[in-house]
Amino acid sequence: MRELVFNITDEHDGKQAYHYLRYCCNFSYALIVKMRHTENSLLLDGVPIRTIDRIKSGSVLKAYIPEGESYFTPNPNLKIDMLYEDDDIVVFDKPVNMPVHPSKNHQTDTVANYCAAKYGNAKFHVVGRLDMDTSGIIVIGKHAHSAAVLTKNGGEKEYIAIIEGVLKEPSGIIDAPIDDSDPAVHKSFIAESGQPSVTEYETVGTNGVLTVVRVKPKTGRTHQIRVHFAHIGHPLCGDELYGGSLEHISRQALHRSKMEFEHPVTGEMLKFESPLPGDMKKLAEKIFEGSETIA
Repeated sequence: MRELVFNITDEHDGKQAYHYLRYCCNFSYALIVKMRHTENSLLLDGVPIRTIDRIKSGSVLKAYIPEGESYFTPNPNLKIDMLYEDDDIVVFDKPVNMPVHPSKNHQTDTVANYCAAKYGNAKFHVVGRLDMDTSGIIVIGKHAHSAAVLTKNGGEKEYIAIIEGVLKEPSGIIDAPIDDSDPAVHKSFIAESGQPSVTEYETVGTNGVLTVVRVKPKTGRTHQIRVHFAHIGHPLCGDELYGGSLEHISRQALHRSKMEFEHPVTGEMLKFESPLPGDMKKLAEKIFEGSETIA
């Protein structure tokens, strides 16, 4: 159970504990409800209080985050490179061909199974999941509060993608709504019924056949980068689902290379980078060899 400590200042004097936690500390409603039903989850100067009780300036409020409940099979044989870890979050460099959550065909070979073995079943709250064949940086909250704050505040994500063809505009913005609500389709698609979706991109290099792009999604729709580039006629290499060819690579050529966000508890700005995995690095080097100019 994670302990979070808050020193109450004059501006929060007299507020209900609920309002302080919910609107000043970004606790989710669901977490506060769970704390209401957990004995001694809130202490004010060492004395148990209810969420409806009022806090006072100069006091110390301690909040104890209840463990979550999940049922993933631990698998200690999995390996994932770790970029960072503390009491609230862990940052991994996820490899290719590893799902984040278990599914019918992947029961024990996921990030969730790895975390179940390393941290126990309760400490797995993924923030901004990656597709199985998309590699790169992924953040896991070790408790519900850290995950909720990270989900709310977002942060900046940058990807490297290798697409088919040469972009008419070397850099630009793809603004097209994405819908993923039709279970019969089994993939996301562009439609007026969809959610607003915006992707910024910049060409890194091209050989006239394939292009390496740096991508910054401004929204977080399912398969957003893959759908947007397919929509403008440049599907990702290896992305069969959205029209890409397997000629050059056996999976969608997409890698989350950078993340920047505020720590959900301390507020410290954190930055992480991940180099291209072997298959994308090899393909990118071939493109650069045949490129006359690289941005």
